[in-house]
Amino acid sequence: MARQRHLPHAPITEALIDLHISAREGLTVEGLSNSIAPMDFDYYVKGPISEGTFRFMLPADGQRPETTAAAAQIGLRFHSSDEKYVAQCRLSEFTLSRLPPYEDWATLLMETSRIWSLYVERLTPQRVTRVATRFINNLRLPLETGASFQTYLQKLVDVPEEAPQAVEVFFQRFQLVDAPSGARVILTVAFEGMAADGTAPVILDVDAFMSTNLDPTDPELWNILERLRELKNRSFFGTITERAAGLYK
Repeated sequence: MARQRHLPHAPITEALIDLHISAREGLTVEGLSNSIAPMDFDYYVKGPISEGTFRFMLPADGQRPETTAAAAQIGLRFHSSDEKYVAQCRLSEFTLSRLPPYEDWATLLMETSRIWSLYVERLTPQRVTRVATRFINNLRLPLETGASFQTYLQKLVDVPEEAPQAVEVFFQRFQLVDAPSGARVILTVAFEGMAADGTAPVILDVDAFMSTNLDPTDPELWNILERLRELKNRSFFGTITERAAGLYK
């Protein structure tokens, strides 16, 4: 495993904070749209967020199957003027994403707090039912075809010695439980082939979350996020080797 520390050139392609909520009774997408003006927090409306449904019915009389599809708007997407932040305001969820270049946790947390305060003031959600932070990393590993990924990744299932050693694709996913806190981590490591520049792009996705029952203004929300961030760091640095961490110092 690698030593935990700040990586000045961290391979983060998206860092987000996600809060699931129980909305106030009677709130609609129209009400959401009328309540939040993007100029209130210096973002602009990028577009609606829609949710699709698909139904497949097989009639008992042997006739042709019937299919129906529908889509409904469930929220709005806002972008910052520099396109580095994306806020998704849904009826049952609030998400703030930071796109590259990632700065630091304190900045992401401060921006989340700023927009979340407006969301709570205007939409008055009843409870926060789930708190999460997720970091998606794109590791560009200087590996030649056939070289072992274990040089840069810990605990990865390796190729049997007698099998061909050139790996084209792999996908490894764990859902882990932190017993003391009850928090969960979904840890995904995936590789889909060598890049044109000769590096091996490996996605390392760490999603740390916890079920909650909090008042939206409860300071404990931010304490939980700090603990989830610590759990995320343990999972990230526990997955890579010191040699991998050295690529991003």
